[in-house]
Amino acid sequence: MSENAAPSPHTDPPQALPDHADWAAPYSADALPGAPAVFQLVDDRGRNVLLATTQHLRRAVATRLHTPSDQPTRRADLAAVVRGVRWRRVSCAFEARWWHYRLARRLHPRDYRKRTGLRPAWFLCIDPRDATEIRVSEQVFREPGAFVGPWPSSKAAHEALTGLWDLFDLCRYPEQLRKRPDGLRCAYFDMRRCDAPCDATAPLEPMAQRCRDAWRFACGGAAEWSERAAARMRQAAQEQHFERAALLKTQLAFARRWAAEWQPKTWPLERFEFLIVLPATRRKAWKVFTFAQGGFCDGPLLKNAEMPAAALAWAATDETAPSSADATERMEQTWLMAHLLNSREADAAAIVPLELVRTHAQDAHAALSAAAQRRG
Repeated sequence: MSENAAPSPHTDPPQALPDHADWAAPYSADALPGAPAVFQLVDDRGRNVLLATTQHLRRAVATRLHTPSDQPTRRADLAAVVRGVRWRRVSCAFEARWWHYRLARRLHPRDYRKRTGLRPAWFLCIDPRDATEIRVSEQVFREPGAFVGPWPSSKAAHEALTGLWDLFDLCRYPEQLRKRPDGLRCAYFDMRRCDAPCDATAPLEPMAQRCRDAWRFACGGAAEWSERAAARMRQAAQEQHFERAALLKTQLAFARRWAAEWQPKTWPLERFEFLIVLPATRRKAWKVFTFAQGGFCDGPLLKNAEMPAAALAWAATDETAPSSADATERMEQTWLMAHLLNSREADAAAIVPLELVRTHAQDAHAALSAAAQRRG
């Protein structure tokens, strides 16, 4: 199997980790490369002892198999049980994390998230079948609804949701709205910030329309909303409705913050698709992936000079279709993509929306070329 081949996510470790070295005793590091890798230590029957990633395979294995001294220690004597190592070379830190996740999911189905440090990513969600509530969720692909995100943290996602409540006078207590007409209306009715559809004081459709307007705002409409709000604020001031003008000024400040801080880094889930080009570790080369519909596709390792054209050519092939239909795996790989976007790795990478690749190839080429020139 070649370095860039990508077995199925459900491939057993022997196929996913194509290189191996076995020994009886004592252990010798001579057969191992000093390269970044995902590796697995196995016993004499090929059973898993340890799965890990490293930037230097030879040193990592030697450290773990070093025989403890006579001093008391809690560290297990792995050298007594380990009789081989399997590995897969990787080109960058993200590739190592991705393969580590996939293999840990196979080997440790009960606790692989803890073993790999996999954290959720946070999105806003609305169910189009009942468009009366926008909520924060990490369950992309696992629960019905439309999603937009990711937000850098749960706190930021809830802050965004609170802002939508204030901008569009949405229901702050959706559990009461679900009980309609037996819900209990809240103080926002007395403040004239809600028409109380929860107890059937008002019909449900106006609330649903405000939710749809809020969703359009969240999916890229913040700038357009801000223009209209600025006009309403000026008109309110001219008519000496100063309380209304002050409220609009506060809302406008939040909308402009949304447009500047969050909108450039959030996408509707159906457009959350990317061509990803990451600098290879200790090499003047680039590792290419695509991400679409919750799945990564493993691409080639390209030289710096050939990267822009070759990456775009590969992204246009049929080889880039994601292979997994498992909803949980698609959700978790979406989390991986979200964390990559908000990581330091993204600063040195070229991450281009596939929509741009398909519709404005020249702009995509310019973005990739700029990354190649930065690296020199």
